[in-house]
Amino acid sequence: MPVRTATKGDLRAIHALERAAFGSHCYPDFFFRQALDLWPAYLLVAEDDDDVLAGYGLGGAGTAPGEGWILSLAVAESCRGQGLGKALLQALLAALDEGGCRRQRLTVAPDNPALGLYLSLGFVEEGGEPDYFGPGEPRLVLVRG
Repeated sequence: MPVRTATKGDLRAIHALERAAFGSHCYPDFFFRQALDLWPAYLLVAEDDDDVLAGYGLGGAGTAPGEGWILSLAVAESCRGQGLGKALLQALLAALDEGGCRRQRLTVAPDNPALGLYLSLGFVEEGGEPDYFGPGEPRLVLVRG
């Protein structure tokens, strides 16, 4: 599944994937519209063979010079285990590198299966927060570069 930059027409499907993947911790729909304005090169999507959105990745520039963040990565449940998450993440990391964000960060739940993917692509654990989203909502902070 080829990866491409998102368009305004993708926003509804991106938000649907976000809701399905992250439930109550999902970004609101208008955030993706603003992300498209702020970081158009860092909002990437992939479609399946039927032109249905199968996954997306979102990154953004950080506050420190040369720092970028992976803000969200989601793949439709029916498309998981096919390498799409890896392809999206690699494309997003390349886009961040090209944009001058050579050091990338992200947060992930310690029990999220995507943790293995992040580690395999060079991320290392930098720290963690036991209550990132509130009590009982731990996240690891990973860094690459």
